[in-house]
Amino acid sequence: MKELRTVLTGLAFPEAMRWRDGELWFSDVLAGKVYRADVGAGKYCEVTSIPPVVSGLGWLPSGDLLAVDCEARQVLLVDSAGAKSIYADMSGVWQYPANDMLVDEDGTAWIGGYGFNPETESPRESSLARYKNGALDFPVDSLVFPNGMARLDSNHFVVAETFADRLAIIETRSNGDVRIAKRITLPANSTPDGLTVDRAGNIWVASAYGEAVLKVDPINETVERAIEIKGRGVFDCTFGGPELGTLFIATSDVDESKALVDFPGEVLAISLGVRGRE
Repeated sequence: MKELRTVLTGLAFPEAMRWRDGELWFSDVLAGKVYRADVGAGKYCEVTSIPPVVSGLGWLPSGDLLAVDCEARQVLLVDSAGAKSIYADMSGVWQYPANDMLVDEDGTAWIGGYGFNPETESPRESSLARYKNGALDFPVDSLVFPNGMARLDSNHFVVAETFADRLAIIETRSNGDVRIAKRITLPANSTPDGLTVDRAGNIWVASAYGEAVLKVDPINETVERAIEIKGRGVFDCTFGGPELGTLFIATSDVDESKALVDFPGEVLAISLGVRGRE
């Protein structure tokens, strides 16, 4: 396994990383910017601005970009010309911000919501929104700070429950029913954030305040501290590069008040000898 290397710098709080068409797309969350990057050149360019806070990203079958406007509690559609419009609106249901998002190949969007203020309130359960074929519903309502998401297979996806130190495996049935099929408890203070899945079905989880990337076997429920990243907040990870053979890791200062002052955010990369799920 090769050493960690830094591929992008000068960011505030990178997260919601997605690999698409040979480029790394991500949100600089606290800067309210969406970027796409040529990681080989170490350069990134702005795609759109959604202040003050933007998070989850995904694409419709048409190729149009979806991005979560966290404070407005909406998903915005950004067309090829850069024009923005409201795609899904959770503001009438959620009191607290929206967060990360998974968009399936058919355009179904799954959006997590805070459910409470993590700075001032104790954790409590929140809902997971689903927007499909123009209809919005909330099929799962017992997740604690649903955050990073990734598909395990066509019938299951995994959600990080950040402030419950666990992962939830969600089953999506062909008749539209949704249920929590399984929960995996992580070590205390793991604070799982962004995550991704490799071709063997292992889940790679950014441990936000745990200074590591975890490798979780969802079948045997084993947890390994696979990559140590000392002195940094670890907020997301995704596979990309040739044949999805590189793991990209989003890091920043755990003190968010420094993000827009020092721009400490970086994207790291490492070759693990495994490939991401296509």
